[in-house]
Amino acid sequence: MYRKAEIRVLFILLSALFAFSGTGFAQTKKRVEIVHCDSLDYNDRIVANAQRLMGNVHIKMEGVLMWCDSLYSYTNNNMVDAFGRVHIIRGDTLNMYADFINYNGDTKFAKARRNVKLIDKKVTLTTDSLDYTMATDMASYNYSGTVKDSTNVLKSLIGQYYVNERKAYFRTNVDGVTKDYKIKSDTLIYFTNTQKVFIEGPTYIFNEKDTLYAEYGWYDSSKNLANLTKKPRIWNVKQNVKADSIFYDKIKGEGLARGNARLEDIENKIIVEGNRIEYNDISKIALATDSAMLIQYSETDSLFLHAEILRTMPDTAVSRKSVPVKKLPVKTTSSPVVPDTLTSVGKVNEVLTNDELRADVSTSVKLSVDTLNTEMLDFVKLSNDTLSADTLDIKPPKDARLVLAYHKVRFFREDMQGKCDSLVYWSKDSTIQMFTEPVVWSNKNQITANYIEMINRSKDPDEVIMKDDAFIISMEDDSIRFNQIKGKNMTGYVRNNELYKIDVNGNGQSNYYARDKTGIIGLNKAESSNITIHMNQGKVARIVFIKSPEGELKPMADIDEGDKMLPGFNWQQDIRPKSKKDIFRTEGAAIQNKQGQEILPLKGSTGN
Repeated sequence: MYRKAEIRVLFILLSALFAFSGTGFAQTKKRVEIVHCDSLDYNDRIVANAQRLMGNVHIKMEGVLMWCDSLYSYTNNNMVDAFGRVHIIRGDTLNMYADFINYNGDTKFAKARRNVKLIDKKVTLTTDSLDYTMATDMASYNYSGTVKDSTNVLKSLIGQYYVNERKAYFRTNVDGVTKDYKIKSDTLIYFTNTQKVFIEGPTYIFNEKDTLYAEYGWYDSSKNLANLTKKPRIWNVKQNVKADSIFYDKIKGEGLARGNARLEDIENKIIVEGNRIEYNDISKIALATDSAMLIQYSETDSLFLHAEILRTMPDTAVSRKSVPVKKLPVKTTSSPVVPDTLTSVGKVNEVLTNDELRADVSTSVKLSVDTLNTEMLDFVKLSNDTLSADTLDIKPPKDARLVLAYHKVRFFREDMQGKCDSLVYWSKDSTIQMFTEPVVWSNKNQITANYIEMINRSKDPDEVIMKDDAFIISMEDDSIRFNQIKGKNMTGYVRNNELYKIDVNGNGQSNYYARDKTGIIGLNKAESSNITIHMNQGKVARIVFIKSPEGELKPMADIDEGDKMLPGFNWQQDIRPKSKKDIFRTEGAAIQNKQGQEILPLKGSTGN
């Protein structure tokens, strides 16, 4: 009872003393208001100009409430040192805890040390050393801190937290954990009210399946949205995406890559490039435009293909079955041509007729995607002859792809080049289908037809199927003579990347320069409904006429200009892609080849 009375008397005496010590002190310094303490002491020999409050201390300082175990209140500078279970409340929502806090009422600056915790509504900042500026409501740490809200945890060596903006700024050794991802970064800004992360330095955002990298951009952890604008990449075990900028919506599975965009399908060894690529992780559909290019790569060689529009999607088509071979009787005929050059077949045991082997089936393939606002491919024409027995042994990729190329298609590979208006590639059975004025070149050979299909089997032979107005031209070494084969439909067989046999089905015609040991001796001109040509190292070794052959061998001196070319001959070397860069050549443009010679602009083709 006497102790409490003594404290009240002491408060009165101290207040009177402070009121008269120093001119105007009470008017220029805002004093600490002591709400409660168990004991109070004032001794200049222990601490000069300081009151010592002990036991359940509770004070007020200009809108700040403070509790602690003990406290020094300095009378000459409006500052306090609080010790033990220090708790500060500012406003209605901000709470600070620490083992020690130094607070200057004049500068509105607090230094909190050891076991520091700052709580702002649902946000908690923990560290061992925190500075807090009351004037701007900004907290900062330089020796490691952690900011945690309801869903995310972010740590860094250096950081600031802006209370009014609900903004946390992290620098150096940033680590984060969100609901779906982990984060490692150099510099991040996190808004706790929107849960949006702004990337301002090298940053990885990853989980067990996917990894995202960027040096600038933002990530919305609540909506799973990302917009990355500096050196962005997204990758996993199946694909790799990079571009100048990437926008990604994880919930919808939608992505947009812009500027030097590159999407790699690792399993199918397919790369799609373009200045704009849209892709969807749910439908597994990608669309590339603006300098679009597809690369089919392997250990030995790569194919580079350009089109105005490239689309890739899962290959979900039903497997096409092989057509059984039928044994048919054949009417035998003799050939009037030179025996060394053109051999007439007296008996053929097995013949595949065009009508039996080429029964077409049209299968509708719907490619609509709500998120990709582009034209549709109405249907893709499939042929029953596309797969034969050995093709069924091919083990297709788990996620086989279908590639659709629209308009002005041009492709280049070291051993093969081509062009057409549209193209379909099936990774399941490595089949390429070419539509609208297709042309394929290989070494000194050119293949044309209204439709071309190339099948790459797991076992030799590969096949090239040519339908309607099929025409093969092979240039002689002197570059002024051309061997030619023409027919309604043809099938070429390839072994070790070399064409070794050609079957002509319907309206077969051939022009071929015959040779002996001395060189070219004449021009063989022959016609037959069906023809089989056997090749050796790119040259005709033997021709077999299956049905109704007619022909003659003209000596070199008797060859007229009109004899040299079959009807429909069109050697299109001027539009042939010369390199992977040349696939982007457009009508009216010219480039230089490896020898520095100018390649003429494209001509003689529609829309290519």
